[in-house]
Amino acid sequence: MHMKPIQERIIALDVLRGVALGGIFIVNMLDFSGSALRLNTLGSRGSDLDQLVDSAIAFFAVVKFYLLFSFLFGVGFAVQMRRAEGSGRSFVGFYLRRLAILFGIGLAHAILIWDGDILRVYAVAGVLLLLLRHRSDRALLALAGVITLAGLLFFGVAGDALTVDTAAHADTVVLFVEGSYADVVAARLARPQTIDVQLPMVLAMFLVGLVVGRSGRLDDPERYRPLLRRAWKWALPVGLAGNALLLVGAVEGQSWGISLGVHVGAPALSFVYLCAVLLNADRLRGLAPAGQMALSNYVGQSLVATTLFYGYGFGLYDRLAAWQSFALTLILFALLAGFSAMWLRHFRFGPVEWLWRTLTYGQLQPWRRAAPAGTD
Repeated sequence: MHMKPIQERIIALDVLRGVALGGIFIVNMLDFSGSALRLNTLGSRGSDLDQLVDSAIAFFAVVKFYLLFSFLFGVGFAVQMRRAEGSGRSFVGFYLRRLAILFGIGLAHAILIWDGDILRVYAVAGVLLLLLRHRSDRALLALAGVITLAGLLFFGVAGDALTVDTAAHADTVVLFVEGSYADVVAARLARPQTIDVQLPMVLAMFLVGLVVGRSGRLDDPERYRPLLRRAWKWALPVGLAGNALLLVGAVEGQSWGISLGVHVGAPALSFVYLCAVLLNADRLRGLAPAGQMALSNYVGQSLVATTLFYGYGFGLYDRLAAWQSFALTLILFALLAGFSAMWLRHFRFGPVEWLWRTLTYGQLQPWRRAAPAGTD
């Protein structure tokens, strides 16, 4: 299928990635900072304020931002395909190398830094996306719908059998509190490395992102402002109702409520966020550098947070209230976003992006920006 050519970086997409990274950090901090997710105490721990913070994160953030980021991965895939088509370069071999390196980075991240890595899921879903890249828009959207419906039905029926095994995670919690860095790495190496249940919804959002990305609709979001203003108003009620079911299902152990929240409410609310950010992209331009260095920031978030919370670092695991962890997340994200802006004044890529490009192309990539004229 012929796609519209593209010439330059799309700032609005970097802003969206920056926002998605912030939301992902808020959700991941639930696991970085303590045992709430592993021991299934989210929403029932601490004071009323802590429970309110947990519930708000579950309602507004859990699942929504990784879906948004998955959508953006699909858009980015389409953008790279369009650039390759415009320059006449071969795309398949290049992108397979790119995905293989991403999988390797994700594996290193999962073993050496944090076991909640999603990069390997993206790499596997990226191969599937590559196989489907020439399908029509209608076929891709239909497949995304089938995947979502199948997930909704499966988790609605079988969800009660997929509850968190708190006993199995208890030893892991002790390890994070008391173990050395070598102990933690050894424990991860001893466990089988698996691709988790996020894969189907990641692929579904990849497919939607591919359709939107190759259409060129996000090249100039200003052209679609009237559509965006209308669209989010339709999606918002669905998102709010679906995530209300998610909360009720989590509290009362109702698998259908959780499944409806994940497969209907979360995508709808993600779409609301997409529209809101695109409508305000100019005001949010300060987040573009964080989005441009998305991979470095994702790995950096894990590195900073595990160092702060795990026993081999500053040992804050399970020692902060939920509201304190949330406030700390906002501070750390602001610092990382500021660091990204400073870094990109001197360098063309984030450090992990540079490594990814260098390994993909098989040669050292130029890293530093050229000095301004008239400087030494």
